[in-house]
Amino acid sequence: MHKVFVMAFLLIISAGCSSQQMTKEQYFNKGLEFLQSGHPSGAIIAFKKAIEQDQNYFEARFKLANAYILNNKFESAERELHKVLRLNPSFHEAHLLLSKAYLNLRMTDKAIKEAEAYMKYSSEDAETYEIIAQAYAIKRDYLKSEELLNKALEISPQRISSKLLLAEILIVEGNLESAGRIIKEIIGQDRDNIDALYLLARVQQNSNDLNGAMNTYEIILSKDSKDRVACFRMGNIYLNNKNLDKAKEMANRLLTSHAKRYEGPYLMGLVHFFNKQYDEAIISLKMAAKRKPIAGASYYMGLCYLAKERLELASSEFQRVTEMSPGLIQGQLLLAITHLRNGRAEEAEKVVARALELDESNAFAHNLLGSVYLALGKNDLALKEFDRTVELHPELSDAYLKKGFVKLISGNQKDAENDFVSAVEISPELLNSRILLTKYYIHNKKFQDAIRTLKEGFEGTPRDALLSNMIGIAYLGAKDKNRAIEFFHKAKEFNPEFFQPYFNLARVYLNSKEKDKAISEYMEVLDIDTNNDDALIMLAKIMEADNKPQEALSYYMKAKEQKRPEAYIALAQYYLRKKENEKAINILDEALVHDLKNLDVLDMKGSIYMVDNNYNAALSVYRKMEELDPDSGAMKLAGLYEVQGDLDAAIEKLESLLIRRADRTEILVKLVSLNMKKEHYSEAERRAKEIIKLKPENATGHSMLASVYLATQKLDEAERELKTAISMDPNGFNARIPLGRLYVARKNYEKAIKVYKDIENEKPEYAPIHFLQGSIYDELNKEDLAIAKYKRTIELSPEYVPALNNLAYLYASGYGSIDEAVDLAEKAQQLMPKSGSVADTIGWVLYKKGDYDEALKNFIKATHYIPDEPTIRYHLALAYLEKGMNASAEEQFKNAIRLGRLKPFAEFEETQTILRSLD
Repeated sequence: MHKVFVMAFLLIISAGCSSQQMTKEQYFNKGLEFLQSGHPSGAIIAFKKAIEQDQNYFEARFKLANAYILNNKFESAERELHKVLRLNPSFHEAHLLLSKAYLNLRMTDKAIKEAEAYMKYSSEDAETYEIIAQAYAIKRDYLKSEELLNKALEISPQRISSKLLLAEILIVEGNLESAGRIIKEIIGQDRDNIDALYLLARVQQNSNDLNGAMNTYEIILSKDSKDRVACFRMGNIYLNNKNLDKAKEMANRLLTSHAKRYEGPYLMGLVHFFNKQYDEAIISLKMAAKRKPIAGASYYMGLCYLAKERLELASSEFQRVTEMSPGLIQGQLLLAITHLRNGRAEEAEKVVARALELDESNAFAHNLLGSVYLALGKNDLALKEFDRTVELHPELSDAYLKKGFVKLISGNQKDAENDFVSAVEISPELLNSRILLTKYYIHNKKFQDAIRTLKEGFEGTPRDALLSNMIGIAYLGAKDKNRAIEFFHKAKEFNPEFFQPYFNLARVYLNSKEKDKAISEYMEVLDIDTNNDDALIMLAKIMEADNKPQEALSYYMKAKEQKRPEAYIALAQYYLRKKENEKAINILDEALVHDLKNLDVLDMKGSIYMVDNNYNAALSVYRKMEELDPDSGAMKLAGLYEVQGDLDAAIEKLESLLIRRADRTEILVKLVSLNMKKEHYSEAERRAKEIIKLKPENATGHSMLASVYLATQKLDEAERELKTAISMDPNGFNARIPLGRLYVARKNYEKAIKVYKDIENEKPEYAPIHFLQGSIYDELNKEDLAIAKYKRTIELSPEYVPALNNLAYLYASGYGSIDEAVDLAEKAQQLMPKSGSVADTIGWVLYKKGDYDEALKNFIKATHYIPDEPTIRYHLALAYLEKGMNASAEEQFKNAIRLGRLKPFAEFEETQTILRSLD
């Protein structure tokens, strides 16, 4: 009723339509009534009416300022108080009230000045000391604040507001015992003082007395069951204790009692987040952020999006966190991590740099910066950051892991091993340290060291499944299949829902031609997870290999229902193998409906267009890729330009990447290859030397430089670089295979065969190594050995075009079935329709079969692709001769001799003989 009366009065006086004009004193008194009844808005109107009648009515202005402060209009209060002091400089109470206004405006120096001005004209006053103490507390001069509050309490020992502020300062200073003692004094004076109870709960939480804090919040709720702060803080304690059901109860309580506040949906969002219900968490957190934009809501939304691999959305949320809470280092670091995962290492570098400006000694920031430098290829800087991380936080094993990784890729294997071992010693319970050390051992063929390291980590818990699985992999490397199978089965026993050992067993069985056992492993996976698309895809491939297209397609389709890009890609590959390219494109388009920005899907779509010679469509796809990921998109565009024969455009595109990223080794490698194609060998050599300068302890640059020297017949220099590369990477193929080719160039076939045999012994199922041996036997006229090697190549890789091509040529030359030669040559041409070598081979096969018209067409086609190959000109001349086109034959024989003087070929003398007979 009183509220209705107040509103009616406000309408009357604000409209100025009272039947009888009130005096300024009456307005003043009415304003005082409003202040006393807790209605500062009404007081403001009443005091303004009084001032309208007398602009010099400083008492009304003073009270108006008081009403403004109560209404949180501090700037307006400041203006009125300055007017009061101009009208009456001796009205000292105005200084005190002005200090309160400045305090609320965070203008601490002015607040102190005004409070001290008041104290000059009045006796020492506890309230004034308290105001000055608050100002110093805001300035973070806690010792001065504490001193002033003690003075206030000397004047007024029972002053609760001073005790509350003093307790709060002591909490900030970490003096929890003294703070607790003062809080108990306050509660002794006033058992219902809610502020004191909140401070008590804060002391208890800071002392890790969470049960005590919960009891205190229960007391607060017993006094007011709808107290939202107590509910919210209890919910957070439940979250910290992982009692998500209780936290959810508190969230629902807040949603019911404070339906329009942010705390309920925020707490519910956290409950969903910790339950890994990320979609539900995002909905709740968005609602909280809409009601009150707080950093916490954006922080956890960012984590949700990060968990869902929605990296752009995660970046947006973490960016908001950094804008709302610039001093929150966790927000900066998470933004950097998101940028890094999104392939934006330069952006990540800037963000981590800002975090380190806030706290240079933050070990995790240095660790992250090291990861960023690793992504940028700046290994020296990365190593420096990891060293700084270890210096700041010696027990951060992740830094040792990364240090080891840097040293490993730099070729410093022994130091890398030491760092990996240090990581395991620091945190033996951490699987990532142990597994990375194990992978290092396996890579270096130290299988027994790997097995020992893994066995030392056994705990008799389900996590041992991962270790057992790795032991199985190590035994496979050691060629102990039975022990490998044993440990894969143990891994299944430790954790039946860990699927890697099932897939590893299936792979072992497939390699052993035990297909039924492999199928059984995949079926076991599906018994546990009926929608496991990896198992479905593998079963589909087995059915496809067994020529069961209906069963294969059924499995592929079921895998696709899971809507993972990998399943769409597998089905598209199936259609490609069936030469149904349009269906493959349709499947990939369906995948892009669900994930428009998936680079793997776009990449495959572009590659299909490339195979179909639809370069405009490929260009569109690769430009889209470039928008999403400038690096990979530009690389694809460069490849497209290369296929189109525009090597300058390809080089320009790659060099544009180097402007941003001068340390990108893979770009430089491609530039070496392109410049070699253009026969710009000096530029290729320069780029290869750049790689060596960037990564002096890495074999890649030396291998590339060797390829340049091989192309320019600088065989001694090539051998030197290849041997340097091999010393850096003894187990790699990138230098050993070119070394074999170098020996072939020197006609040192025995050494070449030895190099290739050594590689074959290490990797017997590596198809190219069999082909390379076959080509040497071919050169040595050891046709039987060559045929055996070409056949083995095709067994391992049925679409290996060079082997199909060469085997067809040998068969056509009298060392096999001519019909089989036709089949092999046609398959090679289907796979590589624009190859001059393949066109020449199919022409030669048809020539030998007596089909001179078709042979002639293919030889002409071959000369278009390889115009300077003398053997093709010789074949073309023979076809013309069979067709009775002697003039054309004579012209091509002459071309063969002309080209043969620059590039010797086996039929040179025969060509001269035939040409003389024609003359």
